[in-house]
Amino acid sequence: MKNILNKFKISNYTYLFILICFLCGYLKNILIIMSICLIHEFGHILFIKLFKYDLIQIELLPFGGFTTFNEKINNNINKDLLIALGGIIMQLALILILSLFKNSFNTLTYHLLIYYNFMIIIFNLIPIIPLDGSKISHLLLEKCFSYHQAYYLNFYLSLISIIIFTILNYIWKLDNYFIISFLIYKIVGYLQNYKYYQNRFLLERYLYDLEYHKIDNHTKNLKDLKKNVYHYFKEDNHYINEKQKIAQLFDKRPNI
Repeated sequence: MKNILNKFKISNYTYLFILICFLCGYLKNILIIMSICLIHEFGHILFIKLFKYDLIQIELLPFGGFTTFNEKINNNINKDLLIALGGIIMQLALILILSLFKNSFNTLTYHLLIYYNFMIIIFNLIPIIPLDGSKISHLLLEKCFSYHQAYYLNFYLSLISIIIFTILNYIWKLDNYFIISFLIYKIVGYLQNYKYYQNRFLLERYLYDLEYHKIDNHTKNLKDLKKNVYHYFKEDNHYINEKQKIAQLFDKRPNI
């Protein structure tokens, strides 16, 4: 537990946001939201520790939290799904606990706890980068498509979702434009970083002996590689494995 606390960080913007809420008379509301966000992040941490991944940092921001850990892109999809769902699972457990101890809270506090819990769950399930919903949609897409295809499909899904989210905010006048700006910034960054993540995805498969569940003998292009599947390529009437194929991309040293 001490090791986890050492990796906990509160953004300076968060302190400023809490101060503004205090001055505006919303201190109780923001403390409830921050508490729920912390519980959400500990849900991710629970599964990160369960699968023995290295936790890097937990950062609390004005509109949520981010937990980063030392992960490979080629990790087992089902394990990554549980990590992505961990925060929501923890929040659902919190709602159950709150309902069991309902009489321990005054009516207003109880309703605020339940309301903010559900709002944070719903918001996090929206498939917009970098929300949990986007991580879940990306992982589910990777079960059916290559990493390259899943990456771009997830981008388009996120783009459609942010357009709908922005339109709804405009209609309902919710004034979440700071959050919308942040999400758009993350979506643009996701698209710009495609080449880095695609090369990292390939390099991991070249350098490490990973966990695979299926074999595909009919792969034609490196962009067809799927997670949790080992691929073979047919070249000049014989087969080479994916490590040999990737070596052709990364090992461009001249013959001596």
